[in-house]
This record gives sequence, C-alpha cells and structure tokens, in this order.
Amino acid sequence: MPENTIQLDKKDRQILFELDLNARIPLTKLAKKINLSPQTTKYRVKQLEKKGIIKGYVTFFDVTKFGYLYYRLYIRYENVTIEDDKKIIEYFKQHENVIWFISTSGKWDLEVLFVARNFIHLNNIFKKLYEEFPGKLHNNIVSASVATYHHPRGYLIEKKTEVQISYGGEPEKLDIDKIDRNIIKIINQNARLTNSEIGMKLNLNYKTIQGRIRKLEQSGIIQAYRTWIDFFKFGSLYHKSLIKLRTFTKEEENKVLIFCRQHPNIIYLITCVWPWDIEIEVESFKEKTFLDILRSFKELMGNLISDYEILTITEEHKLNYCPFSKDL
Repeated sequence: MPENTIQLDKKDRQILFELDLNARIPLTKLAKKINLSPQTTKYRVKQLEKKGIIKGYVTFFDVTKFGYLYYRLYIRYENVTIEDDKKIIEYFKQHENVIWFISTSGKWDLEVLFVARNFIHLNNIFKKLYEEFPGKLHNNIVSASVATYHHPRGYLIEKKTEVQISYGGEPEKLDIDKIDRNIIKIINQNARLTNSEIGMKLNLNYKTIQGRIRKLEQSGIIQAYRTWIDFFKFGSLYHKSLIKLRTFTKEEENKVLIFCRQHPNIIYLITCVWPWDIEIEVESFKEKTFLDILRSFKELMGNLISDYEILTITEEHKLNYCPFSKDL
C-alpha cells in the first residue's frame, strides 16, 4: 500500500459498509449494528468525514423515472496539457447531465456517465463538449446502458451479501409535484438529513416528509441512500472490465448476475447495447483479487467471450445521481 494510506480497523470498515448500504440509517441503529456506543460511533463517523474517506451522502435516484437514459462516454485525450486536464475535469463536474466520472489508465483517459432524454439530446451535449475543447478529445466511444446492478461493498467486512439494487430499463416520466421536487433537491447530495431537518427547510412536519419519501421509494424514483467513499485513501484499488460476448441471452444474463452476487468485491455490473455487452467493476485491496475474479468469469463463460478490455480507475471526480435536480 502507498505510504499515505489511512489504516482502518474493523469497526471503521463496518461503519463504511453500513453507511454505504443505507446512508440514512439513524446513528443509534448504526451504533447497535457495530456494537459501539452512539457517542463513539458519532466520533468515528466524524473522523472518517474529516479524513476525507467519507466524501458525502448521496441519494440514489433512477433517472429513467424522469424520462432519461444512461450513456457512458469513454474519452481518449489528444494534445491535452495539465491545465487542459483541469479545465476538462471541472467542466464535467459542473455539467448538469453528468452523474459520475472518473480518470482511468489504459486505453481511455476518462469515463463519463451522462444522462440524456435520447440520442438527439445526447448529440447536442456532445457538440457543446467538442466546441468547448476543440482538438483535445480523441477516439471517443459511447456505450448505451440497459441496466445497472449495484452490490454492497461486502469486501469491507469480508462477507458476501445478496443485496442488489438495480436501475435502468425503459424510460418513463412520472408526475411529481412541487413538494416532491423540493425534497429531491434537498436530499440529492444530503442523504443523511433527517425527516425533521428536511421538514424545517420546507416548513412541513416530519410525518409529511416521511410519507412523501416512502412514496418516492415505492415508485422507484429513490433506489437507495449511499455514502460517497474515497476508497483510494484506505488502499482499495478500482478496476473495470469491458466484455464483449458472442451471445447474451436472458439465461446468460442470469448466470452473470449470480456470479456477481457471489463476489463481495464486485460493486457494479452494467449491461450495455454497444460496443460491449457487460461492464464489471471491482474494488479490492490487491490487484490479484481482480485478476482472479476475471479469470473465474472467463472460465464460467468459456468461448462466449469474444473480447475484453481492462481499465484501472485512478480518481473518482463526481457522484450525483440527479445532477439536474435544481431544474426539476
């Protein structure tokens, strides 16, 4: 591990696991789960925030419920200086259609997860991007997502978990009123706010907020509440494999889903339309863990795998599941 890696004990890892599973878990329940006093638990959480290991608490929205689709843009730099890189990163941080983006090593320099209503909308977004940075972005590829499956970070507690959150599919536009829109704006990047705190901001009682949030969850608009963790700070590595299959039937997709649920290091599985069929994202403390998972997957799928690429994520710049919330 690098010299500046922060060492976490078992209790800190348990805290991160539970908060990532549900960022809105009350402090008393969190303390009970990890068998510590509420005061000690609160102190530990504050220390994780202070050290930058916890970067924030975000609400996990499925934006297909707002009529959007997910697209990943893989970018190769051309003639990009250090200053250009900073400007490009800041551009994507501020972009209202960017949910998540990362720097990578390998064939691509950046991966950017956009949301757009359709290909025409996406094309207009890209036109503005290329106008902003002419001649700097090269050999880009767009991957259209069908479904994304998120798995808890079981490796933090060295335990497999069957919990799975999924989003994507056919877009639909659900009707939400002004109160719901305001709740979404408030909890988008502040998922740990209590119902009472949200109510105070909106001049509503906590029971009204509680009922509204429950309905947003039941409708599928809210999928979960997550903690944005800087895993690099405690020595975790982040790898990704982009895999092309010769065939990808429903039966084969179920086989892949089962495989991913069995590995506590697999955090995301994404099914795609093009240019590959699936993307598998892995966090681990050793590169060998990722390579072993990839080897096991290749053995499982056999000659169905026609090609694959490997990326190493070097920095995570943004996580905002509803970047356009202010315009709802």
